[in-house]
Amino acid sequence: MSKVFISYDSKNRKVAEGLCTYLEERGIPCWMAPRDISSGTYAGEITRAIKAADMMVAIFAKTSHSEHVKTEVNVAFNNTKLILPYCLDDAPFDDDLEYWLSAKQRILSCGETKKDFVRIESIIREHRGGDAAAPAPPAPKLLRKRSLLPILCVVALIVAAGIFFWWQGGKRQEPEANSLPAVDTVILPTISQGEPVKTSKPSAAASRVVAADKDADTFDGTIIDGYPDGYGRYTFKKRRRIDMHDEKERWAEAGDYIDGTWNHGHLNYGDWRSADGTPKEYITLGDNPDYKLDQQLGKCVKP
Repeated sequence: MSKVFISYDSKNRKVAEGLCTYLEERGIPCWMAPRDISSGTYAGEITRAIKAADMMVAIFAKTSHSEHVKTEVNVAFNNTKLILPYCLDDAPFDDDLEYWLSAKQRILSCGETKKDFVRIESIIREHRGGDAAAPAPPAPKLLRKRSLLPILCVVALIVAAGIFFWWQGGKRQEPEANSLPAVDTVILPTISQGEPVKTSKPSAAASRVVAADKDADTFDGTIIDGYPDGYGRYTFKKRRRIDMHDEKERWAEAGDYIDGTWNHGHLNYGDWRSADGTPKEYITLGDNPDYKLDQQLGKCVKP
């Protein structure tokens, strides 16, 4: 079964994740970034996923007509994919989106997310020829009253056997105190008064390594020469500029993280969020870094 591609802005991530969970629980597989990004460039993975999908659900709101979503809708339009706009409010589309979506059936939110998801599922199944919803698991059969009799008999026999063996064993005998085996006395060594206790002191080199690792950013993907390479989560341990190639000169605070694709320390694409997961911005810096300019400020380690 082909997957449904879910296109969304980072501000609508919770709605997208809720829709994805609802559809997949109903037997409709979905594709969404960054969950399904495996390897390669961010843009390439998304393009291939749209081409392989059966249809697209694009989520829109008044404050989130991002260029990222526009690009995905354009790719779906050019590949003649069915596009279902899911509008969280009645904000009009801009000229680009109006060109691509003017003839498309829209779902305008009724204010109740669950009802919106039911309508979206219905349209998806209609498009697929009315495939049936995932069957509910069969209800467990109730035991008949007479089927309990053999079980009760077995339990009664076990209890009776336990009582019999306890009675045959008689009163439990406690060992006498004098019968306990002798235990050799262990004399612990003492330290004479005034004798200094020697403790190991880390070398200066080891101290420098600990200090460096403590302040280093972390990356949960592939690290080459200390720089992130490929898809993964980059977490900032202290405030620093995101990328030397970034013309906007954006700075991340301590605890911020970016789920995205990196090329030897250069950020290609990424979803930038604060430490508590609040979306900040979706950053697009391109696929062709200039290694003389784009080195990441500082090197990273595994989390």
